Amino acid sequence: MQTQISRAMFQVYEPIVLTGYDAPELQTICNQLGLNEHRMSYYAVRAAALGPVSAEVVSAAFYHHTLEMVSPAIPLAWSIASPKRIIDARFEAVDQALRRLLPGQIESAEIAEALELVREAVIGCSIAGRALFAAHAALPWPSEPHLALWHGLNLLREHRGGGHISALMEAGLSPSQAAPMLIAMTGEARAIRFSWRWPDDVWNPAVADLQERGWLDDAGALTEKGLAARSHIEDETDGLALGPWLQLGKERTHRLWTLLRDLVQMILDQNGLGQLRTPIGLSWPPHWPG
Repeated sequence: MQTQISRAMFQVYEPIVLTGYDAPELQTICNQLGLNEHRMSYYAVRAAALGPVSAEVVSAAFYHHTLEMVSPAIPLAWSIASPKRIIDARFEAVDQALRRLLPGQIESAEIAEALELVREAVIGCSIAGRALFAAHAALPWPSEPHLALWHGLNLLREHRGGGHISALMEAGLSPSQAAPMLIAMTGEARAIRFSWRWPDDVWNPAVADLQERGWLDDAGALTEKGLAARSHIEDETDGLALGPWLQLGKERTHRLWTLLRDLVQMILDQNGLGQLRTPIGLSWPPHWPG
């Protein structure tokens, strides 16, 4: 199946990207900059590539996060630190995190090879309809290979994310409904929503709407109908993310998967991954799109 390739690649590059965003080094630098309230270390860091935009733009680009969630952080963050300084801080934190988690790989031939493959893969990513990906793609690539690799993998993640938004909209899921569907899909505890700052007056009506559609049961778990809908969304997302892997071709895509799988395993061995919303997959699918 075509979707299996995109899914397999996502499951090995997503954890590496998240080691940067979830790194304690990033939180430390954000605290030093004064970006320590209202989830600025998430909203400002991820949105900085867009420039000093409004909360409305950030909410639209992120999709899952309502204007009410974003507006306490944006545009206040831009008055504390410029977008350029925040981007620089992110790369500083990623550098520190990767040197801690992959100390023997920073200057390795494997990192250099993976970077070359990722650069080629990104050529197959269209900016059309993907504003956040386009903003990150306009940033200069870092000169150090390990940072450039992380940047390239982050581009692949944002490219996939833009396609995911399209799939959610096609399925008729509003931003507030998308989060309960994701949490139900992954089997996470309902309490995790509080880390996303979902207030009851947003969360409860969204869950009620999904229950009325027959997608969630009374306990907030996916029904058979809801599971089918969520699986369709993920398949659509995978299909819209195929571009970079068709660009690379089967052999080079598999080689990149192998290199990234090994890096993920090294990070896992260091206990360097927090709780992920997406299960890590370390098996290569048997089929290549024809």
